[in-house]
Amino acid sequence: MRSDNHVQHASPALADRVLEKTGVEVDRCYQCGKCSAGCPVAFAMDMLPSQVIRYAQLGLVDRLTESKTIWLCAACQTCYTRCPKGVD
Repeated sequence: MRSDNHVQHASPALADRVLEKTGVEVDRCYQCGKCSAGCPVAFAMDMLPSQVIRYAQLGLVDRLTESKTIWLCAACQTCYTRCPKGVD
């Protein structure tokens, strides 16, 4: 639960849906932070790229859909290039 008493609804199947739709295995991420450290627009994001992946792993759909981060992504692939596990 967040401090504003908004209940977060977890979707345990979110990682499976991401894999099915995109081929990306978010469960491979072990949160090293290299994606966020290299992101050229991380300074403007309300959630770092590594946090997006973590929330996807946890199935926190509400938190992801509230975030503006996905709309700020420059699609430069720096996160993917830096990821030791190949998470895009």
